[in-house]
Amino acid sequence: MDETGWNGVRAALDDLDYPARKEQVVGHAERRGAPAAAMRLLRGLPLETYRNLDEIRSSVPLDPAADDGQTPDERARRARSPHNHRIAQHLRDLRT
Repeated sequence: MDETGWNGVRAALDDLDYPARKEQVVGHAERRGAPAAAMRLLRGLPLETYRNLDEIRSSVPLDPAADDGQTPDERARRARSPHNHRIAQHLRDLRT
């Protein structure tokens, strides 16, 4: 399951012509019928002109753990892990 909405963003923008301003990006996604989660992400973009999908991706605030397919339970267990807190939470090993 795509908890972040990023898959919907990617699918809705696969044929967008770049460079594109935020308004163009959001309008294109709306016309393509992007899911609500994807639209929330796109409406939160900074007012900029984007040269490609990678620039949009880097501007969307996503949870890195969700990108890795971790469940809320796994994220909570990683937060409680005894690992050194210099390791990013979503990268901590759960086997210990």
